[in-house]
Amino acid sequence: MSSPVLQRTLASSCTVEGIGLHGGEPVRVTLVPASENSGIVFRVGETIIPATIQHIENTPRCTTIKKGKKQVSTVEHFLAACWGSDLDNLEVVVEGEELPGGDGSSLFWFNIFQEVGFQSQVASRKYLVVSRSIKIKEGNHYLFAFPGEEFRVWYFLDGEMEKFNFSQALEFSNNDGFSKLLSARTFAFSWEVEEILQRGWGKGVREEAFIVDEEGKSSVPLRFPGEAAGHKILDLIGDLMLAGKRIKGYFLGIRSGHTLNREMVRKIMEVNSE
Repeated sequence: MSSPVLQRTLASSCTVEGIGLHGGEPVRVTLVPASENSGIVFRVGETIIPATIQHIENTPRCTTIKKGKKQVSTVEHFLAACWGSDLDNLEVVVEGEELPGGDGSSLFWFNIFQEVGFQSQVASRKYLVVSRSIKIKEGNHYLFAFPGEEFRVWYFLDGEMEKFNFSQALEFSNNDGFSKLLSARTFAFSWEVEEILQRGWGKGVREEAFIVDEEGKSSVPLRFPGEAAGHKILDLIGDLMLAGKRIKGYFLGIRSGHTLNREMVRKIMEVNSE
């Protein structure tokens, strides 16, 4: 029998500053090591907001957690970096309403974690294991979960519209290593750009994010084949952290995004509580 995996936190506190991914406003964040079984929690002023599905605010194109009048947006890339860095317990003090976006991937946070270092703790890590097959559907968007003793994702992405000559498929598991996946940047299809600009989204990453046109070509060179699908997997991993613990199981996403990710977390927790 393999030894249990121990929880861990950061080795010390640190403060970082950056620009919010969507709002484009300056934000200051202080990361503070937290005790065992604390989980990932955000603090805005005097308000503590656990990074759990119970505090989710339904917002498009990002994941927002809220308690009372306080909220923090775009937490998914941060949470994905926590998963990829084996961080279980952390207090995140936010001066602002959104986390820094970096280059639209999770590398900003991953690199900070690696620089600060980690502290192993005594308690064993807790997992939520998918116990039966689950299907979530909205229009032609699908997300499936299947029982499994490890974490693995298959993801298919296309432009959704008939005129788009674009498709990507990517497979990922914990055994593949996170460094490449964590570098997958935020992107948009060209048919989405007008709405994004009108709504004022993505202000903090317009130089780094990429656009996929009708021919399936990217506006900038990709960091790896399937980077767009990789970013969707990154979002899924960050959203799955809203279960309050890592999830083990097999996942298949077809054009899925934040809405289905959140519903999947709720459904897995509901099934496992029966």
